[in-house]
Amino acid sequence: MCGIAGIVGHLSESNSEATTQLMVSALKHRGPNDQGVLSFTATTNTVALGNTRLSILDLSTAGHQPMTDESGRYTIVFNGEIYNFPELRKLLDAGSHIFQSSTDTEAVLLAFRRWSVESFGKLRGMFAMAILDRTEQLLYLVRDPLGIKPLYYYAGENYFLFASEVRALLATGKIPRKIHTPAVSHFLHYGWVGETETLIEGVKLLQPGHMLVVDFSRERLSTSISSFDQQPSFEPIRAEPDRNESIAHLRHLLDQSVKSHLLSDVPVGLFLSGGLDSTALLHLMSRAGERPRTFTVVFPESDFSEGEFARRVARQYDADHHEIELTESGLLSEMPAALSAMDQPTMDGVNSFVVSKAVSESGIKVALSGLGGDELFAGYPSFKRARLARKAAAVPAGIRRTLASGGRMIFGDERLRKHWDLLSSDCTPTSVYEISRRLFSQEQAGRLLPSSPRHESLKRSTASGDEVNDISQLEALGYMTNLLLRDTDFMSMANSLEVRVPFVDKMLTRYVDRMSGDWKLQDHPKAMLREAMRGELPDYVWNRRKMGFVLPFERWMRLKFRTEIEETFNNEQLIQSVGIAPDALHSVWDGFLNGNIRWSHPWSLFVLLRWCDRYQVSN
Repeated sequence: MCGIAGIVGHLSESNSEATTQLMVSALKHRGPNDQGVLSFTATTNTVALGNTRLSILDLSTAGHQPMTDESGRYTIVFNGEIYNFPELRKLLDAGSHIFQSSTDTEAVLLAFRRWSVESFGKLRGMFAMAILDRTEQLLYLVRDPLGIKPLYYYAGENYFLFASEVRALLATGKIPRKIHTPAVSHFLHYGWVGETETLIEGVKLLQPGHMLVVDFSRERLSTSISSFDQQPSFEPIRAEPDRNESIAHLRHLLDQSVKSHLLSDVPVGLFLSGGLDSTALLHLMSRAGERPRTFTVVFPESDFSEGEFARRVARQYDADHHEIELTESGLLSEMPAALSAMDQPTMDGVNSFVVSKAVSESGIKVALSGLGGDELFAGYPSFKRARLARKAAAVPAGIRRTLASGGRMIFGDERLRKHWDLLSSDCTPTSVYEISRRLFSQEQAGRLLPSSPRHESLKRSTASGDEVNDISQLEALGYMTNLLLRDTDFMSMANSLEVRVPFVDKMLTRYVDRMSGDWKLQDHPKAMLREAMRGELPDYVWNRRKMGFVLPFERWMRLKFRTEIEETFNNEQLIQSVGIAPDALHSVWDGFLNGNIRWSHPWSLFVLLRWCDRYQVSN
């Protein structure tokens, strides 16, 4: 795992190297074991590539990056892990390639030399990379199909920048720190910045499964973006296979994914909650011959703590178990570092920072996470809501809107808004997802950000005819990719920890995507995962209530966080520089203190303002 960065443009070689070194220095937390910068002067432009390395495979200097092939034509900087690289090596060995290391980076580089852009579709893993072709004077930027690893870029007047994090791009001083108002609007609606966008005007995020090619053969740079391996569309299953056979094959794919994710030259840990997803991973790790080190966050507030469940599971599997106790004062002391670690503002992520920090401090460089299990196997409430919405759609829209209007009048609690919004919607999976994940309503967001144009609803097509699979697609490409995976990346890498997500595996997701939604959502959520692990996990795992990894912010924001939040909300200069209306902001805070608004609303505004203040971003 690494951080990557680079620049290409009509600049001097010393300028390019110095700029890239600034970005590499800003990414040092992602790779404290090694770093390097390499430059190349072409006909009219200069290219510089940089890397910071967290050594996971081949801990020797043979894994140093930037890495150039023996011909001298191709150079790569790579961030990620390729779990099928041993198989790639065998194919490449048959072509008489000579390997200088045992890294996956070299396998990717030589695969590109042999198969060009077709090599990207052969990769199974998480990755973001840049490959320089000196002969053709092309630079390829590539991001994995599931969007696990990020890759940001900025096109200036006579140069092009890229990096693993937005903060690295800002460190160059070459990007105007102007706020991108539509991105602020999206943040207010969902609690995260939408795909391809960032909070900085002009800074973009490469889409999953896409490659961006920079042609620097002429003085004026040209760029093109194309898909190389997107997730297949969610097509209706016309001839469903036997369910029992599907369960057996699913069990095989789960086993295969976890085994491949254990590929490492350093010990691998596990985030353990004691729930179905993490216990399944623990079981599969143990079956692969591992005695994992497991980590669980516990709280003095017992209603939030999963410690008892995780402890019991860890004992049963003889895991080397570690508990991370988090108190109000402890979180308060961690909060400045957690907020600083946010590469983009997010309503979530502090929990990921806390557990990542503790795991890293224990000496672990790699940990598995159960992230993706809910999106893949129908574990969220939105899946059941989509089923209910399909039934509600049979009621005439006029009647539904009347009932919703009456409900709003009788039950004025702001926290019930989503129930009435769902009832009065068109009841499609897209509407169910949007309303389920909505932070502020259209009206609330408009009051908070008066300068923003009206936020447009999602245009993503969900026409499979299977509402469970439609919701799965929306959750995976929206909430998972743009919040969970992004938060996990920058919060874990801020602590020099690589987090792997076996449920977010190309082969596994493509198989489960084509299963019938009826199979996934039967008597219990995650029915297919339950069936695949039936007879394998302890009985008490099946019966425990789903808790999720949620910090008790509701309680804390009324106590020790209150002063800091109110100081931020009273900073009128900061509020106006972001474009937030002070009256609307204070109304949200008062509504929270009165018990009418959920904690996530004022917290998201606090995070947004703090991030803009830290990076001096304004209108």
